[in-house]
Amino acid sequence: MGISIRAGRISAIKYAAGTVSVVYQDKDASVTRDFPFLQEIYKMPAVGDMVIVLHMDTNTTRGLILGKYWTNNDKPAEGAAGLFRMELAPSKGTAYLKYSEGTATLLAAAILLAGGCTVNGSLTVNGNLTVNGSITATGGITAGGDVTAGGTSLKNHTHTDSLGGGTTTPK
Repeated sequence: MGISIRAGRISAIKYAAGTVSVVYQDKDASVTRDFPFLQEIYKMPAVGDMVIVLHMDTNTTRGLILGKYWTNNDKPAEGAAGLFRMELAPSKGTAYLKYSEGTATLLAAAILLAGGCTVNGSLTVNGNLTVNGSITATGGITAGGDVTAGGTSLKNHTHTDSLGGGTTTPK
């Protein structure tokens, strides 16, 4: 039994099984059987991606995909000592998870957090915030602009006095 390591291109993908077949251009375009990936994270490559294959016999019928590798045409989006970055979408920079120097970044067009979520520390929202449910605050609430509830402006509403006349807006 011999072990060999080869480089090839993904030729077909079985998504549900987590397997791929690989074509070797240096062997008359021969195509392997379906081989699994050596990984714990489900992130299937695209057809045409370059991968390293570990063959566990000399006739290449049993194998394991060790993973993709960087090439001159497929370089990492960024690189630095201490950087962790995982692309989540096929197009680099459109969705990724990144950790560097104590800061974690999650970038995506939309992020869904299912279940409860607790933030220990300050939270800044740059954009609009929609809450579908109740809000409970144990501290104060400060607004730099007007607050509207049930169509009534906190800044610009008026009351009718006991004689039926109007009052001035709050100051």
